[in-house]
Amino acid sequence: MATLLCLAGIALAILAVFEPGIPGYVLCLAGFVLCTIGGLARARLSLALAGLVFIAFLFAVIPDGFAALIKAAGANPKRFFKLYDGISGLTAALLIVLLMVAMLRRHAPRGFEEMIGASTDIDRIVVGVGKLASWLFIPTMIVIFYDVSQRKLLDFDNTIIDSAFYFDSTKLQELEWHLHSLLFLMCLGFAYRYDAHVRIELVRDRLRARSRVWLELLGIVLFLLTYCYLIIAFGWTFAERSYRIGEVSAAQTGLSHRWIIKAAMPVGFAFLFAAGVSAAFKCIVYLFGPTYLRDQVNQYAGTHHADLPEDVAVNGPIAD
Repeated sequence: MATLLCLAGIALAILAVFEPGIPGYVLCLAGFVLCTIGGLARARLSLALAGLVFIAFLFAVIPDGFAALIKAAGANPKRFFKLYDGISGLTAALLIVLLMVAMLRRHAPRGFEEMIGASTDIDRIVVGVGKLASWLFIPTMIVIFYDVSQRKLLDFDNTIIDSAFYFDSTKLQELEWHLHSLLFLMCLGFAYRYDAHVRIELVRDRLRARSRVWLELLGIVLFLLTYCYLIIAFGWTFAERSYRIGEVSAAQTGLSHRWIIKAAMPVGFAFLFAAGVSAAFKCIVYLFGPTYLRDQVNQYAGTHHADLPEDVAVNGPIAD
């Protein structure tokens, strides 16, 4: 029953995107309440949290969402967002955090185990999307190979232009960077999950294990999640405007439907945001949870440099 409440709440928020005649802010608020009740009724934490974040985002960006609610209250939305945009976003984030804490208390005394379960659920989705997106490497290489080969063949025989095997080089080149962008963006969360991104280890590798985890958690909360939120919010507007005006390539013979590739940016950073939430859960369990769970969440406690002595890699330098 709790799971059904969360799913119903998410469905109501999605319905608000299609403007069914009911104000979007009404549907979003109703969906938020349903997800909250479902989470407090011990629905899967990952589902309840995903629903709350998703609904809050839709409430902020759809035309008849938060802006329409402000207008209905007699205020000027543009002036409000100019003055209070950051504060309203921070307030929403704090509200979701407080609700998550309340949900974890409902799972007591297994709250930390529930956080690990939520992290595992998120990782499965992020890793699954990354593995699926990695297959884009094959069509990308095929398109590049065909484009280069076709241009070389044209130097010897121009009759290929009149054949069924000829494709405009502009379209092929744009398809190349479209596929490459999708490959990169959809694998951002996957890369972070496996710690495959670039790190500057000069300082971090000399810290103790708990200090490394604290540094990771602060970096996630203050920088990663904040940056992802901004990219998702502005990226949504970027893609929505492109869809509304029917944007096409600036090249006369280029690809149409430019909104598709622009929409990939907020989607890709949404998966990175999810990977950051998963990592934050692991850090919290490591720092505040029982010691018997640390082996499951010590991913960010170790070092990445094989040339350090084992005791330093695990425990950090010994201070006199």
